[in-house]
Amino acid sequence: DPKILDKIWTDWEKFASYAFNESHATCYSWVAYQTAYLKANFPAQFMAAVMSRSLDNITEIRKLMDECKAMGISTLGPDINESRHKFSVNAKGNIRFGMAAIKGVGEAAVQAIIDERQRGVIFHSPFEFFERVNLSQCNKKNIENLIIAGAFDCFEDIPREAYFADGQKQGENYLDSLVRYGNSYQQDKFQAQTSLFGGMELAVSHPPIPKEIPTWGNLERLNKERELVGIYLSA
Repeated sequence: DPKILDKIWTDWEKFASYAFNESHATCYSWVAYQTAYLKANFPAQFMAAVMSRSLDNITEIRKLMDECKAMGISTLGPDINESRHKFSVNAKGNIRFGMAAIKGVGEAAVQAIIDERQRGVIFHSPFEFFERVNLSQCNKKNIENLIIAGAFDCFEDIPREAYFADGQKQGENYLDSLVRYGNSYQQDKFQAQTSLFGGMELAVSHPPIPKEIPTWGNLERLNKERELVGIYLSA
């Protein structure tokens, strides 16, 4: 009956004037409730997740770091023993900067570091890092950027500047020496494992720490940091 159809259509029109807004308001309210619950009960994990969604937007990350500070949560710089691809929360409840957020450090390099950590234990020295990590996946440029961004600061005996001091050979720096050492160590280890004398000790010795280390002022160190991360992290 046309009258019934007109009645149905009129009712639908009235319903449509508010149904769309009402359904959206309901959905947004539900999402807002879930978000508020997570932020209230898991603040560090929540903020780390939100920051991970903004890896390419350093301005947004700055805002979120300020909010973390107001919430009493520390945002720490990258660390090869704790950082993951994106922002994560460590055992103390602080947020760690993700290694993938550092310019020039590809996903393959980060994965090589994480894989090695999961196979064994944390790296206790830079020498151990070069002995264990796949240097074809995590190359010199990747490592250089990690060092400048502060990811090697966990090795307190060797400051960032030391890696850029003169190396063992003319025309190379200390980082070059370490990469060369790591490649030699891994090659000798592989040959020892595949030989009849698999139990023999490796004869490769790690390069000594440079005696003359260049000095970076705080501003120079921070500017190098900012070039790779986009913000000042260590100060």
